[in-house]
Amino acid sequence: MRAMDLHVHSTCSADGRSSIAEHVQQAAALGLVELGFCEHVDFDPRDRDCGYLNLARYDRELVDARLLEPGIRVRQGVEITYQAARASEIDAWVNAHPWDLVVVSVHLVDYADGWAMVSEPRTTRSYFTGHSQRQAYVPYFEELLRAVRSGLGDVLGHLDLVKRYGTVYYGPFEPAAFEDEIRAVLQAAIEEGAGLEVNTSGLRQPAGESYPGLPVLRWYREQGGEIVTIGSDAHHVDDLGAGVGEALDLVRAAGFRAVAIFEARQVRWIDL
Repeated sequence: MRAMDLHVHSTCSADGRSSIAEHVQQAAALGLVELGFCEHVDFDPRDRDCGYLNLARYDRELVDARLLEPGIRVRQGVEITYQAARASEIDAWVNAHPWDLVVVSVHLVDYADGWAMVSEPRTTRSYFTGHSQRQAYVPYFEELLRAVRSGLGDVLGHLDLVKRYGTVYYGPFEPAAFEDEIRAVLQAAIEEGAGLEVNTSGLRQPAGESYPGLPVLRWYREQGGEIVTIGSDAHHVDDLGAGVGEALDLVRAAGFRAVAIFEARQVRWIDL
């Protein structure tokens, strides 16, 4: 089957460390055929990516990259940090550009006496030490449910990202403890026609497993879910394509017969 990585960040994102051209050249060396850039788009000033993406630059670098390696299908996407209070602003921005793929993710959780960027250790210590596991994880899944129901994304990014640093404080993530919350998110994704991403960055992080893992993928398939994408969430060429083989094994083990890619926000299927 065609090798792919549909979640990649370049220096068009504030935390990217390799250029689009460098990623494309590495993709050619790795034998990747489908490559999807999903640059960060954030509207909250507390996030370092807020206002960072320069669309003119992003467009220009994508055009150049496609000429650099014409054998690679290079997709242009974005990863939106969803916040319910900013849904209208996000909707207007997303629909003003012809994307291939829109990934909707939750990175930031507000709570009674503070906030946490769950993907950043600098803001999570007080969040996790000040709350029980359930008190910390449930608000994340609740915001995730709102994100899916908003209909703003084609794919739900790294579903259980909250376990990235949560595992440091609470131990290995047990999805069964949050089955009701997770199944509600999965059902909403199915009803909205949104896909589920298998994000392999967790294999390189404290969680020690993909976002999500096999049990959640099986629930999604059991509930009738079909649309699954695979991405490394690479921010540097050294991580490009990392864990894609393991992700394909998980998808097969969960009972899927195909994975999805996106073009002009429409699903295209690749048989496993």
